[in-house]
Amino acid sequence: MIINELVMNQDSCFTDIQCRMTIKQKIVAKNGRVEMFGDNQFKFITKDNVIDFSIVDKNDAKLIMESFNRHFYCLANVTSCSDAGDDGKVFFLHIGFFYNLQRWGKTPVILSDEMKSNIEKKYVKGRETLEQVLEENFKLSDGVSSYFAYTSGKYYFGSEEQDENEVEDADKGKIPSPEVKTEESAASENESEKEEKLDKEKIEQIIEKEKQKKDTLVIYGREFYIYVSIQGDKFNEKLYVEKIGKRKQNVPMMRMAEGTLEFFDHNSILSKKVKETLESTKGYLDLWNQYAEQEGNLLLEEVRKVGLITVNRGAATFDSEGIHLPYSGLTKEAEELIANDTYLFFSDEIPVYLADREMTWSDYRTLSKEASQIGYSINKGVQVRVNKRKNGGFIIETEDGHLPEQKYVSLSIFGDERQIARREEARKRIAEGNAANPALGLILEGQLTEELGAYSTRKKIMPLSSFVKEKIFKYEPTETQKKAIDIALNTPDIAIIQGPPGTGKTTVITAIIERLNELCDKREKVNGQVLITSFQHDAVRNVIERLRINSLPTIKFGKQDRAGEEDLTRERVIEEWCEEYIARLNAKNPELIETEKRNRLSRLHNMYLIYPSDKNALEFLQCAKEINTDVELDKKISRMIESRSVSGGEKTSELLLLIRRLRTTREGFMDDGADNADYLLQNLEDMGINQSIPENRKVFDILDEAAMCYGKEPSKELLEKLCDAKTYLLDKCVPKPSYKKEVPDEEISKIYKQINQSVKKHQDEKAAILADLLKELRTNRSEVERSLEHYLFVYSATTQQSEGVEIKEAKGINKYSDEHPEYETVIVDEAARVSPADLMIPLAQAKKRIILVGDHRQLPHIYDEEVFESMKENGETVDMNNIKKSMFEYLLEKAKELEKIDNVPRTIVLDAQYRMHPMLGEFVNEVFYQPNDEQFASPMPASNYQQFISQKTLPLEWYNFPDKYGKEHKEGTSRVRDCEADFIVEKIEYYMKLEEGKDLTYGVITFYSEQFKSIKRKLKNKLGDDAKRVRVGSVDAFQGMEFDVIFLSVVRSNDKKPMVRIDKTSKPEPINYDYLEKYKGIDKKQIDKKSEEYKEWEIYRDKVGMQNYGFLISENRLCVSLSRQKKLLIVVGNTEMFYNGEWGRIAEICVPGMKRLYELCKGEDVIYDGQSESV
Repeated sequence: MIINELVMNQDSCFTDIQCRMTIKQKIVAKNGRVEMFGDNQFKFITKDNVIDFSIVDKNDAKLIMESFNRHFYCLANVTSCSDAGDDGKVFFLHIGFFYNLQRWGKTPVILSDEMKSNIEKKYVKGRETLEQVLEENFKLSDGVSSYFAYTSGKYYFGSEEQDENEVEDADKGKIPSPEVKTEESAASENESEKEEKLDKEKIEQIIEKEKQKKDTLVIYGREFYIYVSIQGDKFNEKLYVEKIGKRKQNVPMMRMAEGTLEFFDHNSILSKKVKETLESTKGYLDLWNQYAEQEGNLLLEEVRKVGLITVNRGAATFDSEGIHLPYSGLTKEAEELIANDTYLFFSDEIPVYLADREMTWSDYRTLSKEASQIGYSINKGVQVRVNKRKNGGFIIETEDGHLPEQKYVSLSIFGDERQIARREEARKRIAEGNAANPALGLILEGQLTEELGAYSTRKKIMPLSSFVKEKIFKYEPTETQKKAIDIALNTPDIAIIQGPPGTGKTTVITAIIERLNELCDKREKVNGQVLITSFQHDAVRNVIERLRINSLPTIKFGKQDRAGEEDLTRERVIEEWCEEYIARLNAKNPELIETEKRNRLSRLHNMYLIYPSDKNALEFLQCAKEINTDVELDKKISRMIESRSVSGGEKTSELLLLIRRLRTTREGFMDDGADNADYLLQNLEDMGINQSIPENRKVFDILDEAAMCYGKEPSKELLEKLCDAKTYLLDKCVPKPSYKKEVPDEEISKIYKQINQSVKKHQDEKAAILADLLKELRTNRSEVERSLEHYLFVYSATTQQSEGVEIKEAKGINKYSDEHPEYETVIVDEAARVSPADLMIPLAQAKKRIILVGDHRQLPHIYDEEVFESMKENGETVDMNNIKKSMFEYLLEKAKELEKIDNVPRTIVLDAQYRMHPMLGEFVNEVFYQPNDEQFASPMPASNYQQFISQKTLPLEWYNFPDKYGKEHKEGTSRVRDCEADFIVEKIEYYMKLEEGKDLTYGVITFYSEQFKSIKRKLKNKLGDDAKRVRVGSVDAFQGMEFDVIFLSVVRSNDKKPMVRIDKTSKPEPINYDYLEKYKGIDKKQIDKKSEEYKEWEIYRDKVGMQNYGFLISENRLCVSLSRQKKLLIVVGNTEMFYNGEWGRIAEICVPGMKRLYELCKGEDVIYDGQSESV
């Protein structure tokens, strides 16, 4: 940039000043500076020579001399030369003056991704680079040195920014007086007060605005300016580009700095700092590296237990189930490790981890990476799915239907290796500062500094617009909900939203996404700006089913399980959206219906001529019947339909769909396997299938067993039986192929011609286009799906599948590339349930903001105790708390620390629940949340939760079943109490028959799988089809759900003295109450929970609690159990376990929530004798 290209203050620049050389010289360089050495005596100094000159116009000379006398510094350049007067001494200068000159040297300036992107879009053209554009825009030169022009002062970078020229000098800035309203007539006292209040608010806003102003440099350029904030102390100042400004005419007088601007990418600087800092840190990330290493070692141990598998290829058989491959020599333990839907690995070489049994997971991963770098795989072979084990052999599936030829067979580690590798890669990227937001590593390791959140160039976003408020909120959003949205939108890095039960977490998530969509620039590529993720498929579905961003559906990427079993979420969402869109098109364009019918009739006729089957004939005739208006022809069509109808076809089609949805993998079954088995069972019963046939009876029994398995991991035996049942039912229902050659019926063609002749064939262009669109929506769903991927603002996937092939391809990433998907925003729902190892995968993908939504007071994340114990056995130093603690809670603590450093809010607790009756809402709050300063209110009136089935119409009852009414007994490792199960079933049957209870929803929660099965079985026997209206399950299956009425079956009952066994080999002994009650009455906040003394006490307390109350000691599970009901909670169990003598003492320490619940019931007088209240 030359000086005359810089727009300057009109009083500080002089254009086309006519100058005369004292001695004629050749002007070589045109850029330089001017110095004054006498009255109208000047020197023009360039890199090549010094030219003495005077100024022709005396007024110009006077003004320029005044500037020099004020010690201003200047740059100049020759605009033209003239031969006037034939002496060749005249030339013209452009001179620009600056307040002063300071020597800055090399000046680093930090650019955010957002600022870089803005400059690249607007100013980088053709083959220019960003570096070239920045240098040419800001660099001034006198031919010898480099300079840049700037002003300094205070500037407010808020949502309502001041004018770009209003950068006040720090020593001149003043708070302007507020504008005072005056009235001709006297205002009323109330009006005056109102005005006074407004004036006061305005003054407060101005003061607050002044406080938020930053020390700022405005650096001026040829095409644009940059606003640079100065941050840090005077010994460690950093310059951050906050804003890009357009070039303007009205500018203040500038200062001059001698030096060069060196622009650095903010993320690059941060990445370097993260890598340097974390290389020497053995903290949180290293803990999970150790965990992963041991997880891998245990995986290799499992594979080695199976070893090389001997198979009999010659005896392999092929049938409808697949390839039956006999094996031999496997131990029972090895057989159990090869469960349904695991994979076998066929290879020409012995896998390296079997050839070298001393190889560790770390050794294996290193070898694998080294091989891949030179384009070689150490695991060359074929992965083959095992459907099940049967009669001493594997039933396997292959892509081509042939048995693999490779010599060696072993258990595949591919699926587990891929999951571990994804976690490892995410941790590595975070630790090396290569996550989408490099600061994530510093946050996770607690290396928290002011600069983490200090540099954010994003403008303040208002939390709600009228559109979002109207679309999302049924009632006026609470102030806390607004604040939660505000925090999520404006966080510089991470936001934690804790949502106690019923506080509207999903509503807040939906509002955040809608608001982000509103704000994005629709002229740019918007697909996949936001990722919504969670650990379980159900949690992802729950959110996306409520999302309609830009009137488009939200697609879930990734299948339900690694075995590729049907996951219809994606297909169903697209199908529902297509049907909705078709309905809207037809409603707005009624004529389309007839046009589409005619087009469809033509297609069906053509299809029939090519494939003249009864099915195709029926489809044509049914369509013809809809269009036809001729009475006689209608009779003919009806007769032909009747003669060709195939009974049960539609039902068979529906049944096939239910059979195919039958889950036969562990992962698939855990999502919705029990429900699907139940639906299929009911449909088979409705169809009147003959159950006296042994094979049919066996299928019914298998489905019944599966339907009872809610919320519990299915056994390997059950999955194998489900595989058999699925194969049997498919064989029965899939029609056998017919080899009879069909000939087209001429009557079909006659009907087609007759209808065509009677229908006017006029279609305007618009109708034709819309008809084609309807055709695509109905018949080309795969293309619709591909098109949608390019326009979807939100992508969704589970945490693992957020790095899957499908989602990578949608983001335009080659599946073989080592590039990772990135999003502006990542939102994790049910974040407290996601293990840290899995949660790091999507967190590493978030560029601007991470939003975690969850509640660590409810169900915790799952970790492998075996891995943990193995780590301790190997002598590794393990922080038990950081393994057990959810990453949600861990990051909540880090976010609160960051808030103290930079005063940017990042955390909030939603403080109003709308699910429960206020009595129960307040109870849950007092027991689980208030002690942790996370209290919430229950603002809705009790009348909103009214029901008329409880004895006092109160929302709580406890039916007491002392031990004498029936004892608990063990079933395997689980427990059952029949008297509770019988009572619950009878009560539900009674309530459902009442007028007041028939429309209510019911759920039954228990902590024991066998009790749940018992209740499920009894309900089915008692209620038949109505049993479907009652959800029965373990606590884990109920998080996120709500019902009008909840029954809680306690199960545990004991009339003996409570005892404790210190270890597995010792005998039960009396409880040491002095020790157990050591911390009783002491404020939790005063206890050092990290001390060894407290940890030892915790171990003793948990032993006492677990041995006497079982799963009731889990506060997380109890919190979920007591917060699922909307109108009524009914507890069924032995009250003496929680208040009587010694039981009362240990209850207060080990299950305080249950003791408090008993006390509430007693205080409200709602404890009833279970036996006398039986129906």
